[in-house]
Amino acid sequence: MIRVREVEAKPGHKLALRFSDGTHGVADMTGLLDETPFAPLRDAGAFGEVFVEHGAVEWPCGVGVASETLYALAHGLARPRTLDDARANEREVSLRELRKLAGATQLEVSAAMGMDQGQLSRFERQDDSLVSTLRRYVEALGGELEITAVVGGKRIPLRRAG
Repeated sequence: MIRVREVEAKPGHKLALRFSDGTHGVADMTGLLDETPFAPLRDAGAFGEVFVEHGAVEWPCGVGVASETLYALAHGLARPRTLDDARANEREVSLRELRKLAGATQLEVSAAMGMDQGQLSRFERQDDSLVSTLRRYVEALGGELEITAVVGGKRIPLRRAG
């Protein structure tokens, strides 16, 4: 799971965040402040005491927010209710961010892959994909897919069969 690496309190009960997958964003926490557990954070001074603890965001008053929730808020995704939701959010941002880093639009990539934009959007969000489809996606971005297994602390590049 993706963890928070850095956090900084911003005015208006916002958090600037950097995540372990290299993405970053700003999470607006005002929507959470109406929930009872977050009431102590309505005070701007208390809110400003935020810190990262084991990949999650915490405050000295004992309030904490899971990294999955912050990831969704910072990336404009639905707040996850289940582990599958959180994984789907990570996958969506991961592929979407990869496409953005490559400077490509969904329309360009979908055309290069021979699918329509809706199919590509669903692919970027789905929880599991065929390696062949993922390879086509990366190639459409001008890249090459490499898969590495880590076994017993050793990194072993996997090669295509054939």
